[in-house]
Amino acid sequence: MSGSDTNPKRQRGVQAVPRLRFALVWAVATCFSMVLFAQESPRRLPPPDVPLQELQTPVGPVLDGPAFSGPAIGGPVTVHQNPTEAAPYAGPPAGIDGPERLPPIETLPEVAPGIGPEDLAPFEDSPLGPILPDGEYYGVPQKLSPYKNGFFQKLSLSAAWFGNSGDPEDLGATEIETFLTVALPAPIREWPLLITPGYNVAYLTGPGVTDLPPRLHFAYVDFLWIPEIVHRYKLYLSVAPSVLSDFESSDADAFRLTGKALVIFDWVPDRLQLVAGVLYLNRDNVRLLPAGGVICQPNDWLELEALFPKPKASVRVNVGPGFEDWLFATAEFGGNTWSIERASGEHDKVTYLDYRVLAGIERRLNGGAGFRLEAGYVFGRSIEFASGVGDFDPKSTVLIRGAIMF
Repeated sequence: MSGSDTNPKRQRGVQAVPRLRFALVWAVATCFSMVLFAQESPRRLPPPDVPLQELQTPVGPVLDGPAFSGPAIGGPVTVHQNPTEAAPYAGPPAGIDGPERLPPIETLPEVAPGIGPEDLAPFEDSPLGPILPDGEYYGVPQKLSPYKNGFFQKLSLSAAWFGNSGDPEDLGATEIETFLTVALPAPIREWPLLITPGYNVAYLTGPGVTDLPPRLHFAYVDFLWIPEIVHRYKLYLSVAPSVLSDFESSDADAFRLTGKALVIFDWVPDRLQLVAGVLYLNRDNVRLLPAGGVICQPNDWLELEALFPKPKASVRVNVGPGFEDWLFATAEFGGNTWSIERASGEHDKVTYLDYRVLAGIERRLNGGAGFRLEAGYVFGRSIEFASGVGDFDPKSTVLIRGAIMF
């Protein structure tokens, strides 16, 4: 038996194996080539039937980006065919750059009765401020202070005239008074000490039925301390060394010491205060006098001082930058005790007393300055001497008085 394979079938099978391998490799290469050559560049789509040059602005927010551009809402928006052509940014449209300002108000609407200009003032930093035109709205109500900041407080000059000067059987007079007020911290500015030197002179005419000196003088220095003892409680403590005389004789009776002690409770700040205390007048007819009552300011144009011995009611009738005009009515009792020398050369003391009802007008300025003019009726007049000789009751008369304060 030979070592070589002589079977024809077996020999044909051996020769067919390389052919099969070649066919398989050729098939794989053909498939790969078909896939590789099939990757062409994407085809450009044909242009649409409707041109995309201009489109109306859609309802809604404005689109922003490189493919859109437009100057304002409501106008045409251009859509660029080429995304690379970016339009330059021109800022936000004018229509969305803040809220639209309202037109100016021509006149203020009418308001209900009883509502004053101070009730129409807008709050601070209110948006109504810049909307209202100049001169058409009211500012914040002003608050005038009766005091100044600093040492100097007030300088006053007043004059008064009593009628009946032409009747030789009656008593007439002309009074002139001036005073100066300064302030010192005692010990702090919130507890001031007010020092007021003053001088008053009365020029008398008549009466022929008794002997009175032609002039009566009143010089004083008042020291008033105003501490706030506790919150909303203030004290008014005053002492005033005084000289009351005709300056014709010098004696111990010419010197007198007067004063007052009051406590004020600020129940409703700037609206309602309670007052109680005592006045030390040190006159021959009145030594001590109780004082007190209620001070009420229900609004900015009305002041009620139900105080004894000097009530007062005031109504504001005009207001302007830095000033206020007020009408007022008040009542008071006047008079004092002076040391005098009688026509006989004897020393004596005379006490004058009257009751007054007055009405007038005053202008108030900030810091306690202003001026005042008033007139009224004087009644219940009496003149009494310490010796009891020559007592006399003058007739009722009129009083005209004016004052200016700096």
